[in-house]
Amino acid sequence: MPHRLPVLFLALLFGGEWHVTALAQETPSKPNIVVVMTDDQGWSDLGCHGHPIVRTPNLDRMHQQSIRLSNFHVDAFCSPTRAALLTGRMSQRTGVTSTYGLRNLLRTDETILPEYFKTSGYQTGIFGKWHLGGNYPYRPIDRGFDEWLGLGNGGVGLADDLWDNDRMDDRYWNNGEVVRRDGFCTDVYFEEAMEFARQNKRNQKPFFIYLPTNVPHRANNVPKEWMQPYLNQGCNQEQASFYAGITRVDWNMGRLMKFLDKEKLSENTLLLFLTDNGSIHPIRKKGTDIDSVSGQRGMKGKLYEGGHRVPLFIRGPEHLIGKPRELPIFSAHVDLLPTFIDLCGLGKPKRSSLPIDGRSLVPVLQGSDDWADRTLFLHTQNGVKGPKKFEETLVMTEQWRLIYHTPDHFELFQIKKDPSQLHDLSTQRPKVVNRLKKAYNDYWNNLGGDRPLERPRISSQSTTWLTNGWQRSIREGITGSGSWPVTVEEPGTYLFELRRWPREAGNIAMRAPLPPASDSKIEYVGNKGSDIPGMALDIKAVELSIKNVLTLQKEIATDTESIKFEIPLKEGPLDLTAKLILKSGKKMEPLSLHF
Repeated sequence: MPHRLPVLFLALLFGGEWHVTALAQETPSKPNIVVVMTDDQGWSDLGCHGHPIVRTPNLDRMHQQSIRLSNFHVDAFCSPTRAALLTGRMSQRTGVTSTYGLRNLLRTDETILPEYFKTSGYQTGIFGKWHLGGNYPYRPIDRGFDEWLGLGNGGVGLADDLWDNDRMDDRYWNNGEVVRRDGFCTDVYFEEAMEFARQNKRNQKPFFIYLPTNVPHRANNVPKEWMQPYLNQGCNQEQASFYAGITRVDWNMGRLMKFLDKEKLSENTLLLFLTDNGSIHPIRKKGTDIDSVSGQRGMKGKLYEGGHRVPLFIRGPEHLIGKPRELPIFSAHVDLLPTFIDLCGLGKPKRSSLPIDGRSLVPVLQGSDDWADRTLFLHTQNGVKGPKKFEETLVMTEQWRLIYHTPDHFELFQIKKDPSQLHDLSTQRPKVVNRLKKAYNDYWNNLGGDRPLERPRISSQSTTWLTNGWQRSIREGITGSGSWPVTVEEPGTYLFELRRWPREAGNIAMRAPLPPASDSKIEYVGNKGSDIPGMALDIKAVELSIKNVLTLQKEIATDTESIKFEIPLKEGPLDLTAKLILKSGKKMEPLSLHF
């Protein structure tokens, strides 16, 4: 048996102006694709959709230059939407039913968008928020992306984000390595994406760019001067920072469109803009949960229309998609992959691909009015227990919305006649309920819900990091579950390094406090983290356990930064537990574990 010593970091963390010169080469014949997706910005959070406060002049201009899909839907949470967009399959089919607790890991047998593009000679890049698995083999570079810069398995402030990221001058994952970039995160993503496009134009390579920024999602940390115009209008800090984040995305969209035009890439590039779920800050009609701008009920995380109906603008040359106009067809995130396959003539990846739920938009984009009705399924089962039948589930057609809150509590809305979903027709239209219920039963029975949960892998291919919770909780010393299911991919001897504070924090002893790391360039709004001190803990020892196999303990000294174990492991699943043992004898289980 080979002797392998990949390093496994187990950090016992609690809580757990850009100028471009036009190039002379000809544009590749295959169309380029750029998909920009914002985080937690809803249908109404755009000036062109009538928002009374937020200003989005560049997106408003794009709106006028684009095909606008005005009946377009995604999931009501971020990871499920990302999974469905990339696979063309309902998110529950992909194993992504939540945003955390391993239920956001995109199954390895799923074939995703960049794999199709690479098969046809495209260069592929992702710049921004991934949120579908931060460890091998779930990372973007394991799933078909040539270039990756951005966040890993979550967002700013989570334990599994790089330490002390606050959106300004942050650290990022870049093809598996940690790098630092100056500036605001959204600016960084757009700059990297434009450089990627410029390099590929120079090399005469078609490209696919996926740019899912993590803004305006909480924490809404932005420079105060960006907030000031909204504070001057009477907005509170939370509102002002949210709108400021959207305005910065809009500024970058202006830069991107100018870049594509100047480089003459607009002549052969489709630029798409959408959001990943409903707004987290809707302006409500007084005393209701109805958005006063759109008239939609609900918000992010809700199965009502405001949780999942979002904008989709497609800006591109007329020979590909026709003239700018509104298309009110009932469409969804799962339609993008088959649309790109059709529009770009993408070949099938060598490995087998699973059946998709989406359908190509190309015929309609190019003038056909043939678009049959369909049934789609969404959910908001954002938790660690896994999907349950007839709970927090939406069955929808062009005309109907059947919402199951529980198996015994459901509502039916005729959406075109009742866009604010105020009149439940479930008792009046039993035949419609039964028809949609049967469609859901058929869908559920083909989900493969008995498949085991995907686990992070211990492998010689890469260092593995496991985390849960928030960095704020880590600093506060809040305890958690401390257990992580993993799979050993290859037998061998592995090096476990247990740390309380991650390496990015500096040479900090496990017992020592950690000073706050506030950045004077921004205001901290929402979920704060790095701006609070990390408490000292009177730690005597650490304990590492593998369920039903072994339990190991090592004492620590005052200046100990980490503890290491070498452990031979067999191939297969195992459950890890790590604990801190205080001098009082109390055992504390961390909210997160890096290894």
